[in-house]
Order: sequence, then structure tokens, then C-alpha cells
Amino acid sequence: MKHVVCIFVCLLMSVSVFAQDARTSAETERAAREEALSAREQAEIRIEQDMVTMSNLVEALSKNLGQMHFLRTLCRGNNDQKWRNKARDMMDVEASGDTARRRELIRAFNAGYYQEQSRHTQCGQAVLVDAAALAENGRHLANMLGDPFRER
Repeated sequence: MKHVVCIFVCLLMSVSVFAQDARTSAETERAAREEALSAREQAEIRIEQDMVTMSNLVEALSKNLGQMHFLRTLCRGNNDQKWRNKARDMMDVEASGDTARRRELIRAFNAGYYQEQSRHTQCGQAVLVDAAALAENGRHLANMLGDPFRER
């Protein structure tokens, strides 16, 4: 009978420890989700505040593409030129034949690139959070630029 009681007590203790571990795991997951959400919100607020300083939508998109270019090359290597190529294509459309305008857009692209270079030195979760927020901002800018009634 002593063995049965001992086994029963051991089972109760292990169930209690298991329940405590499950709660700790759930709390850890919840805290991680909250931290990720907070980081994303902070990145979005920082990007929105930065966009206020831009003189127009095309410049803002150019800067956004420069930021995305740096983050992508940081994580995927210098051979990945996706966002630089997109910026060049956009500049071909928006500054066709206007060298002064093209220089302004290149300046904005480079400012975005160097801004992110000063913030990140290696690819990690913070880069992924910023890239997601910048991608969302880029989508908004592209939609606004595509509006046929926008002021030029």
C-alpha cells in the first residue's frame, strides 16, 4: 500500500509541475507575441514620422526603396539587387530626362540606405520587423502614387 500511495503522490506532483510548465510556456509565448507586436508598432511609428520629412511621395518611395535595399542585401548578400533595380525603374519613369530630379531621387534612395545601415549591422529579428513595416509603408506609398487624382 505504501508503494501505491508513493506512486500516487509522485503522479500528483508531476501533474502539478506539468501544469506549471504549460502555464509558463503559454505566458512566454504571449510575452513574445506582445514584444513582437510592440516592436512592429514602434517601427511603423518611426517610419511614419520619417515620411513626414519627405517633400513628396516619389521621394518618400525612393527613400523607402533604399531602406529595403539595405535590409535585403544585409540578409541575402550584395548580389541581391531587387530593390535597387525597382528604384532604378521607378526613377526612369518619374525622372525621365530630368537629371536634377533624378539626383534628388538618388539622394533620397541613398539616405534611406545609409539610415538603415546605421541602425543594423547584422540580419536578425529586428531587421525582419523593420523590413515588414517598410514593405507596408512602400505599399501605401505605391497606392497613393497610383491614384490618378493625386497632385503632382
